[in-house]
Amino acid sequence: MTGLDAAQLSALQGAYPGFVQAAEGVWDGGEEFECRACRLTEPVGLSDDVLTRDGQYSPEAIHRTDGIDLTGINFRARVPVARSVAPGWLGVAQLQELAQPNVIENFLRVFSAHHALSLNGVVLHSAGLVLDGRAYLFAGRSGAGKTTLTRKGHAAGADVLSDDVNLVLPGTEGYEAHAVPFTGEFGRTLVQTGARGAYPVAGVVLLERGKRLGVEPIRPSAAVARLLVASPFVNSEEAVAEPLLTVLTALVARVSVIALRCRREDGFDEIMAAVKEGFADERAA
Repeated sequence: MTGLDAAQLSALQGAYPGFVQAAEGVWDGGEEFECRACRLTEPVGLSDDVLTRDGQYSPEAIHRTDGIDLTGINFRARVPVARSVAPGWLGVAQLQELAQPNVIENFLRVFSAHHALSLNGVVLHSAGLVLDGRAYLFAGRSGAGKTTLTRKGHAAGADVLSDDVNLVLPGTEGYEAHAVPFTGEFGRTLVQTGARGAYPVAGVVLLERGKRLGVEPIRPSAAVARLLVASPFVNSEEAVAEPLLTVLTALVARVSVIALRCRREDGFDEIMAAVKEGFADERAA
């Protein structure tokens, strides 16, 4: 981001350690995207009701040929979707608002989801836990138990990528899960401790509440459909429907995907034993 003042840069560095570096000199393009920080002449002035979808705050997104116009309660932005277009921008009326989660994180979530698709990857609404150097992704709707499972895993010694959103990209030997600079209720743990930037994906678990602990196989077509639902910020955009389906189909072809039902009282070791057995059965099939 260019155009940040000293206070904004300091706030971003404090909130997102490991993700923010103070740039020296002039931004020279290269392989990066540019986003210019700017100040709006007046507040946006929209109410919470206007930007609420299914009971949750959801900034308005309008697709243009040169990016996505994003409007929130206290910001406006142009999210760049290709390097060939004009630089993006992020504007707030009060300078200190830029580093607030409901501003910078909403911008980053939309940008990351669209940029991931251009790299044949996807942002998944999921809990990402790292065990023995590999990432296990538990995808599911809100209320499926992702944050509860994350707390159990962290207490049991697992590292946490995120309890809310994880970035999955193809790597040299399969798919890799990357930490992103936004998270859910659990907060940042792994990204603040100097961990590696990416971990090989052990598999994807479609998480559901159930009356007893158990795993079951899932057909590739059903897995794609379920992961489509778990691909926020792009799964409702007609313009990227085809590339999203292509990316998810390729992911399911390379990565083990199983369904898991569990109860709040199930222990983490029990859950992971069932998951690993389910992955083994899926690979054998």
